[in-house]
Amino acid sequence: MVPGVVPVALLVARTDTHAVLIDNLLVYPTGFDFDLAVRRHPGQPRRHGGTCGRTSSAWRSASPTAAAPTTAPAPGPTPTTTGRLTRRCSTRASAAPDGGHVWLWGLPPPGPITFACHWPAEQIPPSQAALDAGLVLAAAARAQTLWPDPSPP
Repeated sequence: MVPGVVPVALLVARTDTHAVLIDNLLVYPTGFDFDLAVRRHPGQPRRHGGTCGRTSSAWRSASPTAAAPTTAPAPGPTPTTTGRLTRRCSTRASAAPDGGHVWLWGLPPPGPITFACHWPAEQIPPSQAALDAGLVLAAAARAQTLWPDPSPP
């Protein structure tokens, strides 16, 4: 499968020492993935070991019975959206000290996808940024199958 691409570098949080971005959105008919990119000020040391972050992501729902906003107890950068929980992922700082790769199963409904970040260990206060889900849905329509599934015998 060749994914549809959403050319975006969404700045979710920024302080004097750090910036947290969502970028490299690759969209498939079954879901999408993106990079959680952490940029440090040139004078800011890298931390090694421990957890870099835990992501909890869910789609915004118009339903009045939608779940409460998700939270993540890990001390790293935490992009989240509100609504139905779809997937949790985590990365280790030793493997990805500058963020991580996140896969979300399923496609969002039309409307905004809100990414939020709160990273108390690095003094990043709660912040958020939105992306139009229409961009993701249009990219899913552009995804191409390279080879059809073989027919069962």
